[in-house]
Amino acid sequence: MMRTFGAAVLAPLAVAAALVCAPLSASAPVSASASAPGWQQPWAEPRSEALTADSADEFAWRLFIALNWPADLEARRADPKAAFGADAPVVWETWQSAGAIFLNDGRDPGPWTGGSPAASGASHGSGAGAESRFETLSLKDFPNARHIVGGRMVPLADPLANASRLTEIRMNRRSYEFIRSRELYNLDGQVRAYAAAQGVEFPLGARHVKAKWRPIKAEERSRYHTVEVAFADGSTRLYGLTALHIASKDQPHWLWATFEHVDNPALPDNEGWQLPSRDRFACRGTAQDCNRAPPSIGLEGTVWQYYRLRGTLTSYVDGAGRPERLASSELENGMQGSSSCMTCHSRASIGVVAGAPERLPIFIDPAPGELKGDARARRGYVGLPKEEWFTGTPGAGQAPVFRPQDFVWSLSKARPRRDAGSMGLLSKQFGDGSS
Repeated sequence: MMRTFGAAVLAPLAVAAALVCAPLSASAPVSASASAPGWQQPWAEPRSEALTADSADEFAWRLFIALNWPADLEARRADPKAAFGADAPVVWETWQSAGAIFLNDGRDPGPWTGGSPAASGASHGSGAGAESRFETLSLKDFPNARHIVGGRMVPLADPLANASRLTEIRMNRRSYEFIRSRELYNLDGQVRAYAAAQGVEFPLGARHVKAKWRPIKAEERSRYHTVEVAFADGSTRLYGLTALHIASKDQPHWLWATFEHVDNPALPDNEGWQLPSRDRFACRGTAQDCNRAPPSIGLEGTVWQYYRLRGTLTSYVDGAGRPERLASSELENGMQGSSSCMTCHSRASIGVVAGAPERLPIFIDPAPGELKGDARARRGYVGLPKEEWFTGTPGAGQAPVFRPQDFVWSLSKARPRRDAGSMGLLSKQFGDGSS
């Protein structure tokens, strides 16, 4: 069963204890010293399965600094000569955006070195590439979008300009090249992998980020990492980074870390931090929700001193078997209490329903009386994954309906190839409803 469905996702069903990472105590022997091993070159991305298991919060901060280091735009990696905190594009902003990977016509997005960061929406300050950088309404829904101007309902000319927040998803080179090598950038390639019972297992070192931005005033610039975005009408707007999710494949089931700006709970449209923060690195020796940045690692005097680690996840459940939870008030608004990065992402999958490709839903269906699509009715999944999610029927030995895709929900953005024979391939693979 574990070989069929993907060991990284379903191993907990048979050996849950093996995936339980006991929480660190407040007095755990970690060092905040800038001279500690691994901090001498803070721009270098850390790689350590042992550290993610034993000191996940310290690892998360090391990763936070490395990924937010000013970038060499040509090399698309950290610039060791640059000063941390400089008002410049950072490393993860040079990674490929999801919109530039999963193209609407399903074609090959091309080699990593084939385009500049600006071409993939990685520009900073100019706003170039915003149409592929940020998540927007789908092309299907866009023509029907409306808003009120002068008391009249008119078509929405630019969804970015009318959004209260901007969201983006990016992947590093290791992730990007894996997706290209397996043709997972379109639905056809994912269908072939499903039909051949090929598992999707990203390589160690694969990393993804999901970022949230909000419009800010010029006088707030000293407290935020910023970007200026250009809109369809030629205007620009200043945005500040409010939240950053990081998923790092340093373990088979990834490391999950989420950071937020310290001002988020005070925003008029933010519901506050419904789950207590847990930072066993910055808060060692005191309560884990001390709400401070770790000292002596280079954050002081930079905009990054205003960001907080809300927590990390390396297991589905704690040492007592209770579901672990982790949420961002910006990215999981309305469902913080039922949010677990690991459990939710374990449902990233592809399957066959009525002979057509399908995905498991991200959210639990609304309860009776709740409106489907209402954000207030959204609930996530927590705890250990369930076999019946993938088989549709409880009990070992069932043929899979859905196959896990290694925790990567972004793969669901893939579209069919729009060339001769593409849809014929999908019909051939799924016409008889077989798996």
